Amino acid sequence: MLGSCLCGSIQYRVNEFEPNIANCHCSMCRKSSGAAFATFAGVKPENFTWLKGESHIKVYESSEVAERGFCEKCGSSLFYKVKGNNTGYEIALGTLDEEPNHKPNANIYCSYKAQWPTNSEQLKEYKEGRG
Repeated sequence: MLGSCLCGSIQYRVNEFEPNIANCHCSMCRKSSGAAFATFAGVKPENFTWLKGESHIKVYESSEVAERGFCEKCGSSLFYKVKGNNTGYEIALGTLDEEPNHKPNANIYCSYKAQWPTNSEQLKEYKEGRG
């Protein structure tokens, strides 16, 4: 599976995600993604390759134990990673250019969950914009 940042300066390939994919509702993930939650999937180092633009990745130390990577040009949130840990990345699924091979199977840090989202299946749908 291929993925990239919004401006296309950074591109990557995932051969296989780990099966556990989660929607994280913690305040850091909400702020980092600008949404009610962020969806991440783990990938081991042997299943991940930066294809282009690795020099454009900036890393923010979001806590004592973790860091988050983003594109210096467009600001796209790309990954979450435990510092000093070579077990791989938690990739932001919104940066995939195609559908993942697994769907989320958990909501985590729900004690921090935003109260403003409405169940999307209850909202009117438009094929494009509100037109």
